[in-house]
Amino acid sequence: MSLITQQSHKELICTLNELKSTIDEMRKVSSEQILTWHKEEVNDWLDFLENHTDKEELRSLEVEVGDRFFYKYNVRIEPINLDKQRLNILQKFINQLNNALK
Repeated sequence: MSLITQQSHKELICTLNELKSTIDEMRKVSSEQILTWHKEEVNDWLDFLENHTDKEELRSLEVEVGDRFFYKYNVRIEPINLDKQRLNILQKFINQLNNALK
């Protein structure tokens, strides 16, 4: 069993919480259904991440998040300033997870 570091684990959780907050801010001004789906999935990812630190188990999360980013959530939603923030945070999470699994 190979575990990610505690520091990496904390950073990943922090980044997902940041993403969740940004989605909440967007939902205050946008009724796009995709934001509801995105928040639900972020909550699921956060639950999974909080209960797992094994690299092999987290690889499934890496694949799922990458897939969702490229095929579902890489779309433009108003307001554009928050949307850019949302996409940047999601990319940041993907990069952090990738680095933690090396």
